[in-house]
Amino acid sequence: MDTDRDKSISMTDISRMAGVSVATVSRIINQNGRYSAETERRVRDIIEKYHYTPNMAAKGLKTRRTNFVGILVPDITNDFFGWIVREIQNGLRIHGYMAFVCDTDENEEIERQYISMLGAVNPSGMIIISGNTSELGNGLGDLPAIYIDRAPVVGAGEVTVIESDNYGGAKLAVQELYEKGCRRIACIRSARVISTYSSRYSGYRDQLELYGLYADGRLDLRVDEITFQAARQAVEELLDSGAEFDGIFGTADWLALGAVEALKGRGLRVPEDVKVVGFDDISLASLSTTPLTTIRQKTDVLGRTAAEEIVKMMQGSPDWKHRILVDVSLIRRETT
Repeated sequence: MDTDRDKSISMTDISRMAGVSVATVSRIINQNGRYSAETERRVRDIIEKYHYTPNMAAKGLKTRRTNFVGILVPDITNDFFGWIVREIQNGLRIHGYMAFVCDTDENEEIERQYISMLGAVNPSGMIIISGNTSELGNGLGDLPAIYIDRAPVVGAGEVTVIESDNYGGAKLAVQELYEKGCRRIACIRSARVISTYSSRYSGYRDQLELYGLYADGRLDLRVDEITFQAARQAVEELLDSGAEFDGIFGTADWLALGAVEALKGRGLRVPEDVKVVGFDDISLASLSTTPLTTIRQKTDVLGRTAAEEIVKMMQGSPDWKHRILVDVSLIRRETT
């Protein structure tokens, strides 16, 4: 048994062990600046080691808020979302907040119900990951809220949105295909108007234009669901149409993986006949029979940044940013 972890410690104990003042410990916990990176590291190491949790009871009595943050996630079984949620939970716990995770199953009505339910029990804040409903902000009032991946269309006013560089990532994907010799590049994307996929499609189109390539409408494949099966069917229909193509950009890994399966099912070789690039870098991208070249999103940065920003908001920071962009990277594997 690790007896150190079983000990209950105070801010005074932390200050003594870290060799800093209690005021400095308080500033670090509340992210209130005026301390060095090395000091912060020492204090946070102690907090993690002893599982220190700030007492939020007094603050709760004043604000009538609880010490939990509601997190809406569209599919907790999707490892991409699961990784983000874990980072958020870890970041919140350090500051004495707990996460209440709600899986909406990509269902707008369930999403609305959770927002209503969580609002009734006075959470300290809300984090919405890849929300579906166009009016998410209407149910939150002045509650501190973070949106990851997708911004609400209306009703949220000035909000913080944390997202990957979807536009830049799509341009990287097309650049990879072009540099590997592709000149007729198809794109598989959501038929729904979702900011994430719209940005990726814009990056795709703009990069084609930069290379002087014609954006053939027949190569714009829109699917109702972001699934392996939907992409496979779309690519099979493209092959049946007789349209020529030598590259495919799937705006999500599941779409790219479905495309690879359709190509192989028709006797085409990947990457010799058709090259494919996805987006997200889910676990299956590296584990599939033909490991997928893809655009990696930094789930650790997305989750950690969301936790940091919501804590600042809940503690009264007036700096409610409009957009925080997290960079992405190309992971080259066997499909290119």
